[in-house]
This record gives sequence, C-alpha cells and structure tokens, in this order.
Amino acid sequence: MLLRRKFSALALSISILFSILFLGGCSEKPYLTQDGSYVILTVSPSGMTQSEVIQLPWNANMAVMQKLLVECSFVLSDLHTPGSQELAKSDPTTTVSLQATYPQPKRMSFVVDKRPVALDVESLQIEVEGANVGRVTINRTLVLQGIDNPNLLPAFEDLEKMLHDQNS
Repeated sequence: MLLRRKFSALALSISILFSILFLGGCSEKPYLTQDGSYVILTVSPSGMTQSEVIQLPWNANMAVMQKLLVECSFVLSDLHTPGSQELAKSDPTTTVSLQATYPQPKRMSFVVDKRPVALDVESLQIEVEGANVGRVTINRTLVLQGIDNPNLLPAFEDLEKMLHDQNS
C-alpha cells in the first residue's frame, strides 16, 4: 500500500512537471517559423536595394530553411540596444538581410538589455552578411543588436545554394 502511494505521488509530480514545462514552452518566444513570408534583401554600398522573395518549391529540402530559421531565432534570443559606436560602425560593403513579414501582427517576447519585452511584430529583419551581422530591425523602426551567431551565415549560404540550384 505504501509503495502504491509513493508511485501515485511520483506519477502526479511528473504530470505536474510536464504540464509546467509544456505551458512554459507555449509563450510567445521570438522564434521565426514558416508562417511568415521571407525576403532576402541585398543593399549595395551605393544604396541600391535588391529583394528576392523566398519561394520554396514543393520538393525543396525544408530542413535547410528550418536550419536558417533556428539560427535566426538564436540571434533573437538576447538583444541589446546598440551603443553609439555600434550605430556609427559602417563599412562600405554589401549587406544582406533576411526579412520576415507577417500577415497579422505576431506577439513575440524578447529579452532586450536583460529585460523581457513583448512586442506585436509585423516585420523583422536580421543582417546575415555585412558590417553588423546580427543587427535586428523590428517593425522597420526599432534597431537592436542580436547575438553574433557564427552558424547564421553558413545556414543562409545553404539556403541560397538550394534556391539557386533549383532555379537553374
């Protein structure tokens, strides 16, 4: 009988623990998903902008896109307000960014300057190549610096290679 009570108490504890973990994982985290539309923005040193909508064909390797979204989400996991030196830092190189646009504002929670911030996000832009890799622009107005993720560029290059191989 004592063993049965301990087993019941253990089972109840485990179910409560899993419930807490599951519900905690359902908050609006800043993870990019495939429910948005994505564009690759390229800005030349002269300011000329080129945009390429990412349209994956039905036979595309979705793992490649998913990997890029995971790496972008890592960049978003810890944001800070760029200092004046970071904002002034500009290099006359071409910059490439991934821009996500959502049909309806999407509620996301970010950690900005070590504080949680909830925002309704309509668009999000992450610089993947250029002088400020990891630079994040939210709703075209809020500029923050994300984590400098060394895996971001290789994941982006894999996506570009897949897109260009399928188009040729």
